[in-house]
Amino acid sequence: MKKILVTLVSLLLLAACSMPNTTVRTTDTRPGIAIDGAPDGAILYVDGQRIGEANKYDGQPNVLLVEPGTHTVVVKGADGAHLFDRKVYVESGLKTIKVH
Repeated sequence: MKKILVTLVSLLLLAACSMPNTTVRTTDTRPGIAIDGAPDGAILYVDGQRIGEANKYDGQPNVLLVEPGTHTVVVKGADGAHLFDRKVYVESGLKTIKVH
């Protein structure tokens, strides 16, 4: 009985060690939008969705990843005034939007 138990444990340990460990990583190739010059408190909206504080997506290092295509980008100041309101086409790479 003891020999059978030792043999089974040995086989289980051997089987556990024989499986390879594989890691697959993919790179996100979606284009990005960076907001340059947004004042503190400005809010970023893309396609009608509130994204968050615009200056957090300044490209240093954060950018907003989007699907390729045309997007409506709005940056509103802390007082609600529109600082930037345009449709932008993003195909690949990084599109930097300058807010003045």
